[in-house]
Amino acid sequence: MTHYSIKELEEISSMKAHTIRIWELRYGLLKPERTDTNIRYYDDSQLKKLLNVCALMSEGMKISKISELNEKQIGEAIDKIINKSTSTDASIETIINQLLIAVTTFDELLFNKVFSTAVVQLGLVETYLKIIYPLLSRLGLMWSKGDVMPAQEHFFSNLIKQKLFVAIDATPMPQNTNQTWLLFLPETESHEIGLLLANYIIRSHGKKVIYLGQNVPYENISKVINSCKLTHAYTFYVKNHSEKNAEQQIGKLLKEYKNLKVCISGKETLIEKITKKHKVVWIKQVQSLLEILK
Repeated sequence: MTHYSIKELEEISSMKAHTIRIWELRYGLLKPERTDTNIRYYDDSQLKKLLNVCALMSEGMKISKISELNEKQIGEAIDKIINKSTSTDASIETIINQLLIAVTTFDELLFNKVFSTAVVQLGLVETYLKIIYPLLSRLGLMWSKGDVMPAQEHFFSNLIKQKLFVAIDATPMPQNTNQTWLLFLPETESHEIGLLLANYIIRSHGKKVIYLGQNVPYENISKVINSCKLTHAYTFYVKNHSEKNAEQQIGKLLKEYKNLKVCISGKETLIEKITKKHKVVWIKQVQSLLEILK
């Protein structure tokens, strides 16, 4: 079980610490524990309750009314929000909060239920853009703590990758295509979710993909390019790479394979510097990728 300070609750829920304390004192909404040295902390169940309260408030319910609900009633109210249209910002925020609860409490059943509902209503790509990526940003605040959080990161990442692998496997293999894409992450890069989503989008548009995955040495990339007729190579830079190393990798690729369109996504500050020195295609968002696929 993870311990959270009130400041961390504020960062995760986006609700001001001052407001949380007022709810605690006036309505008994949260009940913090204390360490042996008398420092206040909140556990996973308190975080779950706070996120549910925020979701109900975003739907217009008053805090005085929410404070009168028991755990079962809160759960039923949340289900109603999730099962209705996800077209509103409030509904999307509720889904993000529910997935956050599922990750922090290792609740795979809840995760699958909420994720499936979102995909039915939004479609897979929109679910990733509107829900999964914002959730990743919020989880980043939690993972920066350390302690238990690496386990939660692996739990979340593996669930998401499973969903994407299933979706990719369900797309038909292209027969004749004017584009063949090589997708890879360079050495030291292991954050694969963005690359997997690109794999799904490219394949669902009838284009051929050769997918190498994460931490691929340059010599392996070179061998694939030499043995296959490729039109595009696509990679991501997410980690805090050495600017020099990233530029060398891209520069070498462009020099050796002049007819290959090299596309990159990821950390904006790094890619800005690369694009100033090298003729690459910067895919900033999904729409940019869709334009290339047309």
